[in-house]
Amino acid sequence: MDLTVVGDVVLSAWPRRTVAEPVGPADSAFGLLRGGDLTIGNLEVPLTESGQRAEKLVTMRAPTSGAAELAAFGFDMVSLAMNHAMDYGAEGMRDTVRALDAAGVLHAGFGESLSEATRPRVVSVGEKTLAFFSFCSALPLGANATADRAGIGAIRVRQSFEFDSTFLDETPGTPPFVHSSAHEPDVRAATALIGEAKRRNDFVAVALHWGVPFCYLPTAQGPLAQYQQPLGRRLIDAGADLVIGHHPHCLHPAEFYERGLILYSTGNFVFDWCDGWSPDSMAAQEDAHPAPPYQPALLTGPWYESAVFRVQLGGADGPTLRLDPIELDTDSQPIMPRPEVAASILARFAEASRELDPSIVVDEDGLVRRTSKNHNVVEEA
Repeated sequence: MDLTVVGDVVLSAWPRRTVAEPVGPADSAFGLLRGGDLTIGNLEVPLTESGQRAEKLVTMRAPTSGAAELAAFGFDMVSLAMNHAMDYGAEGMRDTVRALDAAGVLHAGFGESLSEATRPRVVSVGEKTLAFFSFCSALPLGANATADRAGIGAIRVRQSFEFDSTFLDETPGTPPFVHSSAHEPDVRAATALIGEAKRRNDFVAVALHWGVPFCYLPTAQGPLAQYQQPLGRRLIDAGADLVIGHHPHCLHPAEFYERGLILYSTGNFVFDWCDGWSPDSMAAQEDAHPAPPYQPALLTGPWYESAVFRVQLGGADGPTLRLDPIELDTDSQPIMPRPEVAASILARFAEASRELDPSIVVDEDGLVRRTSKNHNVVEEA
């Protein structure tokens, strides 16, 4: 089964671009969505004109017409469990689901109850079936579904903070180290669902909204939060063939683990301007919110450099992976990259992935492979 996977997607059917028009002077990269058996992305915005705005620093929504645009560009399925899902409440997500259903775009991750929000979407390709889950660890308060509350599927994260008071005396202002671990009851529930889905289907893919956006990430921490690798591996151990990460808005490493593949962050694919989203949307509005303690420069280099991930499931040695690098233009639209940018994207992706597994090699054509066949050994960098 051939999957075409991309990261965060915001399509709002803005008036200065239609499906038939090129994005700009460069060649559009939307054509890369065609050709596989299934195209999967993360819908990073609710599609609604209704609902009540949540009390958050950044709330986003786009018109329900965005669902038809998703279908026109070739998306077959999207994940909905993400930190902006409930920006306009359960009613906003009900509008989203109705719009996606009308457009023929499959989805997972939202429901009227916990069981519905964590239910996989099963799709058939030929004689094979794929069970697709969507969970969120970047979780606003109250966004998770419960037995009697609509919301998104969640794997919550517990955090603690460590600091050395002696060191801070010498270097005041140094941030603490953040310890994090996935909430064990949520992990057990998710792994049980994945195991059951694997018994009933040929393949299982899990979309997971997790990790730390690059603009907030302490350099000393590395690209991954502490909870991510253990959680990703447990999902693979439970039966997932593929974990698709998003939320950091940049590319993070990939890891072949056992007979599965973990894409820690698939970056951005397209970010149309929408209600609540603009270059200054990360800055506090005086009439709505107090100023946050830090003002990240979000729209910088990592935001604009991304990839389309080609994943083949069902091989003798587990999943295979190839990257097609892309750039985002100044309007955050996907375009084919300049040769030097494409080479740089692949080189940085390879370097980061080798921090997790030194045997990983990324060829010039984007093929990601391992030089060692011992898939159980991951050396410390």
